[in-house]
Amino acid sequence: MFTKEILQKSKIPHHTLRKKDILFREDQRATQLFYLLEGEITIYNTDSEGKEFLINRVNDHHFLGEPPFLLGERYPANALITSETAVIYSFTDELFNTFMVSNPDLLIRFTREIAKKAFEKTIKLKSIVHQCPHERILNFLKNHKRSLGLEPETKTIIEVTRKEMANSIGLAVETVIRTVKKMEREQKIELINHKIYF
Repeated sequence: MFTKEILQKSKIPHHTLRKKDILFREDQRATQLFYLLEGEITIYNTDSEGKEFLINRVNDHHFLGEPPFLLGERYPANALITSETAVIYSFTDELFNTFMVSNPDLLIRFTREIAKKAFEKTIKLKSIVHQCPHERILNFLKNHKRSLGLEPETKTIIEVTRKEMANSIGLAVETVIRTVKKMEREQKIELINHKIYF
């Protein structure tokens, strides 16, 4: 969304983090908005027993923590660097306001990005609440392809583990494994080297 040049021109501070560094923690006050220029970050929650639940993986040119930052709330999840390095720009409230007023076209793109995330979360919640396991998995696969910018009819290898999928759609890993095998038998998906091709 944003280029390195415009961020540098606007003097937005940046830093480079390394694999396994924590960008922010659940319940930490959201005093900064982060923009991931390069790298990968995993967003996850942890329950009272320490079990991790994957929420999302964020890659190059994406924001992190927009709702809590804009609302002055706390981050609802943890953000962990999962690439070898990650280049991250950080906005304070004052910097963000100045930057957006100076770049109204980027403000419109930013607003659309937030709307897209809200839409995807609504679809995901609907899937979890109302659908059986194979429908949840199909919706996850469709949404995953959409997030990659692929058309619905375009087939691809889904680079997501069964555990990550289970955490994302609220199912047990064993249920995902069983359902995926059944879906393969029913020719709803294909498996290539144990990876879903959809």
